[in-house]
Amino acid sequence: MNNREKLHGELKEFIVNVGWTHKIHIVRADEYVSYSKAFKIIRIVLASLTSSGLIGILLINDSYILKLVTALLSFATASMNGFDKSIDYDKLSKKEQVDANKFWELRENAKSLLFDVVYETKKLDEIENDLNELKQARIIYNNELDNDIPNRTVNKASKRLKVRNDNVYEEDYTKFISADLLKLKKGM
Repeated sequence: MNNREKLHGELKEFIVNVGWTHKIHIVRADEYVSYSKAFKIIRIVLASLTSSGLIGILLINDSYILKLVTALLSFATASMNGFDKSIDYDKLSKKEQVDANKFWELRENAKSLLFDVVYETKKLDEIENDLNELKQARIIYNNELDNDIPNRTVNKASKRLKVRNDNVYEEDYTKFISADLLKLKKGM
């Protein structure tokens, strides 16, 4: 295997790896948006029920059950508000989107390098140096990530791309790389 073929293979794997990371973090961002919406709906419903209970207490004298239910609803409303404030799902979603965008940028830069390898528009040494810079950036980005991603998130990302087949990239190449860049051009 010559250096050009080696770089071609390395770039394809790099593109797939950062493509997966991008997709996982996009799915995680979507999950956080869903959690945020659910919390808002639950808070509205609980607040409405609490208000209805308070109105009922004013209209119905000495209803112990109504007072108890209203007190429990009030506690649930306060708890949900506190929980929602302690975990800002909107902020977490934005962070995941920013993280995902960094990996999208790495992917696009690697695709450009793959183009350079396939069509020999740059010297291999330059491409190799640029790839090493992308790898270093990926290490830095990985260190900034929330790596506590639940398996269900990874599974959702996998289903969005294909039925899971980890570390077998041949099928993944077509999901992340255009067909004209998958094979080296002969005689260039």
